[in-house]
Amino acid sequence: MTCRCAVDLHIHSCLSPCADDDMTPWNIVGMAKLKGLAAVAVCDHNSARNLPAACKAGREYGVCVLPGIEVTSREDVHLLCYFETLSQAMDMGMQIEREQPHIKNKPELFGHQILLDEDDTFLGETEHLLLAACNLSISDLAQAAWGLGGVMVPAHINKGANSLLPVLGMLPENIALPTVEIFRTVPHRAAGKLCLHASDAHTLIDIREAEDACVLELQELTPAALIQVLRKGKGET
Repeated sequence: MTCRCAVDLHIHSCLSPCADDDMTPWNIVGMAKLKGLAAVAVCDHNSARNLPAACKAGREYGVCVLPGIEVTSREDVHLLCYFETLSQAMDMGMQIEREQPHIKNKPELFGHQILLDEDDTFLGETEHLLLAACNLSISDLAQAAWGLGGVMVPAHINKGANSLLPVLGMLPENIALPTVEIFRTVPHRAAGKLCLHASDAHTLIDIREAEDACVLELQELTPAALIQVLRKGKGET
């Protein structure tokens, strides 16, 4: 028995400098609940540090939260890395931090990078710019994500800047990519891939409504079941 679940698997919290300051993890998950979503993924740029709050909010609100990170590779490509557990995501976040240049953020130019504890209490701001690319290749990141039991999904592959197809001109055949995220307003088909679409929300209003969200068939509504589907891939949704 499977369940059809409305999901939005690409949402930024206030830790991402491009997101609104009111995109706290608890606000995100609460809004997802109001919009009828079954599952969400908070995927901040090159950091997992607001995921403890997102996961706790998910438990409280009854929304499945898939731990994620949107990593910028050495090639300047955005890649969504998803994990079954918070600890796996935090491990990946530490690997990325070690490989990022420590360029000081300019909040007046790029935006604030607000760090919160698991109860959404303000802890401070991350000082180094999270938008900077790390020193890991697409292949390196795929190996790291899969090695931790997760999966790597190229973000908005057909969108433009920081996207796999515009940067490389192709989907690499030597890297496991059973699932890709597409920018839905630009017609595109990725044959043989599970094609996701998501909000890439930077404001609360941009989080998908259930009737407009991507729908996945899951064995159960858990991060493990989501990872299983994303690692397998099974055609377009």
